[in-house]
Amino acid sequence: MGKAGRFVCVFIPMVLTIVSLIFQIMVGLGGTNANNSYISNIYFLEANATIAAQNSSLNNFPANNMTDPAGKTANGKIILENFYAIGLWGYCAGSGANTTGSLLALGQTTAQSVDYCTAKQLHFWFDPRTVWGFTGSFANNMFTNDLNNALNYYEQTASKWISTLFILAVVSTAVEILIGIGGLFSRLGSLFTTLASLVTSIFLWCFTILATVTYVGLGSAFNVALKDYGINFYLGRTMFIYMWLAVACSLVSGLFWAFSSCCCSGRSREPAYNKGTMAERTPYTYESLDGPSAHHHAPPMNNVGGRPTAYEPFRHGN
Repeated sequence: MGKAGRFVCVFIPMVLTIVSLIFQIMVGLGGTNANNSYISNIYFLEANATIAAQNSSLNNFPANNMTDPAGKTANGKIILENFYAIGLWGYCAGSGANTTGSLLALGQTTAQSVDYCTAKQLHFWFDPRTVWGFTGSFANNMFTNDLNNALNYYEQTASKWISTLFILAVVSTAVEILIGIGGLFSRLGSLFTTLASLVTSIFLWCFTILATVTYVGLGSAFNVALKDYGINFYLGRTMFIYMWLAVACSLVSGLFWAFSSCCCSGRSREPAYNKGTMAERTPYTYESLDGPSAHHHAPPMNNVGGRPTAYEPFRHGN
């Protein structure tokens, strides 16, 4: 196939691996920068409390039944932000006037402004009881046993594994790219890169599946428990698109790495006639009958095995 073909075989999976890494980085950046509207709108789940913040039974409870860590109270009532966008390392919130969710929420069409994003935290999990300051009997009535059990699982297991698997996926993808450089020169390098790609795909698959199941389940549980209070939860379209595109690029790149490890040797195939030595002759020349080509190693016709041969009429003895 030649070196050009080898380069193409390695270039395609290398580009796909780099694209997968870019998508993973975007997932990690989501919800970390209030000054960048695009980054702050990359999230797993959005709690839209616009209706509750404006006119809800939530505000019919006096502030002494709730704590307000943000100190946002008016006339003895807690003031909620319009939305809370939950990312991998924290959440962003804002009070922009909007009643239909954020630009990137599933089924939503209108954007909202972000007021702040929390500091990044490893193994972050969103606890609405703490964020919204709900305590006492009101919190007990609002958060059912099923919702509390889901939050406990989210805190103790899911959040830790989600962040851990994400870090492992990013690191293994970066290592895969470094090893892939060696795949440009040999099929053995592609073999090692294929193994690295397999490890990356496993981490990325586990992270994406766990995050999807966790946040889809939490969204459903929140909506069942809090819909009567005017708080609705939406999945973040862009976050899930980026996660699954990263998985797809990783899987396809792995197939190409495997192909380049068994094919695309990079050696030019020589024609068969070049393998032996051929005598070159000048056109329109003759070769003597007793020349090199006239000598064969066949046994003489006059005596085969020590016995006389057939009668030869024109043969004369000495």
